This record gives sequence, structure tokens and C-alpha cells, in this order.
Amino acid sequence: MRNPAPVYHAWRESDPFFWYEELDTWVLTRHQDCAAVLKGLDRFTSDWRRLGEGTPDELIMLQTVDPPDHPPVRRLLAAAYRSRDHAALAARTAGRVRRLLADLPAEVDFVREVAVPLTVETICDVLGVDPPDLDWLAGVSPPVIDTMDAGLRPEVIPAGLAARAELDALMERWMSDHRPGGMFAVVSEKLRGMGLDRRLVMNSLRSTFHAGFESSARLLALSLLAIIDNPGALRFFAKTPDTAVDEVIRYTSQVQVLARGCLVDTELGGRTVRAGQGVTLIIGAANRDPAVFPDPDALLPDRSPNPHLGFGRGLHACLGASLAAMQTRALFAELAVHHPEVRPCGEPVMWESGTLRGVRSLPVTLS
Repeated sequence: MRNPAPVYHAWRESDPFFWYEELDTWVLTRHQDCAAVLKGLDRFTSDWRRLGEGTPDELIMLQTVDPPDHPPVRRLLAAAYRSRDHAALAARTAGRVRRLLADLPAEVDFVREVAVPLTVETICDVLGVDPPDLDWLAGVSPPVIDTMDAGLRPEVIPAGLAARAELDALMERWMSDHRPGGMFAVVSEKLRGMGLDRRLVMNSLRSTFHAGFESSARLLALSLLAIIDNPGALRFFAKTPDTAVDEVIRYTSQVQVLARGCLVDTELGGRTVRAGQGVTLIIGAANRDPAVFPDPDALLPDRSPNPHLGFGRGLHACLGASLAAMQTRALFAELAVHHPEVRPCGEPVMWESGTLRGVRSLPVTLS
């Protein structure tokens, strides 16, 4: 969990496209193959119902449906997201960063005291709602993450579905109790009369909220861990922030794995993938592919070009990619100027998650 790259390199050198019997899936580690699957909507699906597999209603959302269900819901959520004043949002986020860092003692748990409150406040700002209690959220979120590894640990599914039910209740409250101008205000107004599946929309809003803080918080903590491991990298966030953000996204790859199902027999990467078979994309490996990224295990904050797959590709690319990048830029630009000597004061504790990599606790000293 601390550094999976050596395992991925060993896989790629041994067999970059291999069959994994335990999960009945192909495992792909090359950038070219992973990108082809993500863009190959006519050959690969995110909706396992198209292959005859049952999917609980709670898991029918933007990330798990294809056309014709996907485009109108994505257009609705994308329009609601674009309606925000993003310059003002960036200014408020920078203000949150300054306030959070100014109010902290010298030694902090970066995850609990910076990454999580920052990302929760920011996504709630975008949604136009009041942030929920963080202690409650800390209990609800991990079971949802656990279900991403349900293929390996099916016993986690009931707790994950129960946690989603708690988040669903929060979504329903927000649909009737929100501020003007936020995503919930736009969606609640436009949803009426559009003929969309309301459950699909609500599940997608739940996922937008959850990924908006959980995935983003993991990106921030992993990025700081990478910077600690690579002294001198932090200064690039003041000099070349855009390339620095792209590089920590590539280097950390908080979303380690994505899965798709094959719709038609397909020749890919020197293999024949049969209709009905699964393909597991190791995004963490693709983002360290030496065929695409010279010196892939080096954190090079001025790396350009940087065609990482950290936010996916194609139809199911991350809707909030720009929001995650904006928060990362704001936080590390502030650290670069005012806390350039940030250093660990304890051992990091990693989450035991294969799909969404993350740091559970990161004790640091802020100079």
C-alpha cells in the first residue's frame, strides 16, 4: 500500500496483459491498453447488466451506466457544475486553505485536520449545501470505499450498502434544503419534467459528493506523502503549479484500479478478449509505464507532456477533475510559500484498499 509500483513493474515485465483466474478477469498494466479500453465504448462497458450480471439499485449511477442512460444525466450534472462561478470558488478555496493552515498547531494529522475538512467544505460549496458532521462522515465513508474491493472481499457489501443508504438520506434532505445557485438547486429545478430516472440522478449526486471529498482528500494526502519522499518538489507548486499538480496525480494515482466488461470479441494488446470477460485496468501501473513516462518512478513536477490516466478517459472521465486539481493547486501553493519545510513527525498509516489508494493518517510538522 505504501508503494505498489515495484509490484506493477514486475507484472509488466513478466506479462503486461494476463488472465487472473480468481476474479475471472484480464489484468492490464500498460498505458496504451488501459487507455484503449477506457475510450472503447463500443467494445467495453461499465454497466455489468449488459453482460447479464445483477447490480444493486444503490450502485446504478453515472459511473455504472452507458448510453442511452448516461449522457442526459452527465449533461445535467455537468451543466449544474459549470453554472458555478469558478473564479469565486477558487478564491474561497484559497481562503479555506489559509484559514485551515493558520489555525493549526505545529504538529497535525494532515488527513484529519487538513485534507478531509478542506475537501468536504469545498464539495459542499459546489453543491450549495451545509457540510455534514465530520465524525459521522468518518464512520459512513469507509464502508462505501470497501465495496470497491468487493470482488476480493464480498463480505463487505452489506455494510457498504447500509452506508450508502445513510448518504442517500442526506441527499434527500439536501434536495429540499439547499442554497440558491449550487448544484442541488440547479438539479432540483431542472429534474422536474426531464423524464430522467430519479434514482439514477440521486445516486449520481451521492457519488459526486462522496468522490468530491473522499477521492480528493486521498489525492491531497498522497501528494504530501510524495512530496515528503521527494525533497524539493514542493517549490514547483509556486513556480509551475499546473504541471506539478498533473505530476502528483500521475505519481500517486489514488484511483488504482478500474474495471470494465467486454461486449464483443476484441483483439487488444496481443490477446483476444472474449465477449463477457472482465478487464481490470491497473491505472497505477499505466501511470508508471516507461513507454509513456520517462523515468516513471521519479516525481518530476515540471514533467510535460503528462498524459496520465488519473481522472480516466472517455465517457466516464471524472466529472470533478478540475475541482480536485484546483484544491491541490491551492493547498500546495500555500504550503510552498508559508510551510516549505513540512516534514513527517510519525509514520503514515495507509488505508487497506486496493481500488482507492489512500493515507489514513499522516502526522506532520508544519514549519
